[in-house]
Amino acid sequence: MGLLLFQSTYKDNGGFTLVEMMITVVLIAIMVNLVVPFGQIAEKFKLEYANQRLYASAVLARSEAIKRAATVTVCRSTTGGGCQPGMNWADGWIVFVNHNGNDYVDRGEEIIRVYNPISSPVEILWHSNAQVLSFRPRGSTFHQGSFTVCSVPKRPTLQQVVNISGTGLIRKREGVQCL
Repeated sequence: MGLLLFQSTYKDNGGFTLVEMMITVVLIAIMVNLVVPFGQIAEKFKLEYANQRLYASAVLARSEAIKRAATVTVCRSTTGGGCQPGMNWADGWIVFVNHNGNDYVDRGEEIIRVYNPISSPVEILWHSNAQVLSFRPRGSTFHQGSFTVCSVPKRPTLQQVVNISGTGLIRKREGVQCL
């Protein structure tokens, strides 16, 4: 018995068949759909991280005010040594014991914690009648308000918000879109 070998007359022209091209397009579409949600997830984590730092600083200030039976204030600070006026708190903030209630760090007033600038590009705004967040010795605030966190540049993501009520209740939530 002999072995029959068939010689192919198929000529390879180096092109794609329609099926190969359709499979390639489907694979690219799947990869793009996987990449976009990962970017949105990373953006959301960045905003939640900044929001968690704000929440933790408000909780710290309230608990220290109660523990020390003194006014404790959270203010925007770019230097870590005192309060500076400004809109964007992403440059940093401090928590300090505010014995005289003037909303500035004076001699003899202890800085409890320094929060360094947020490394990711975010905008943190404090919405209140006052420039600072201050807690009374019983845990209530002088002025209620809220922090909002959005990415820079603005993207269609939901704001991360920390609300502080006049009674001292602190809670996190999502707000409206950042645009």
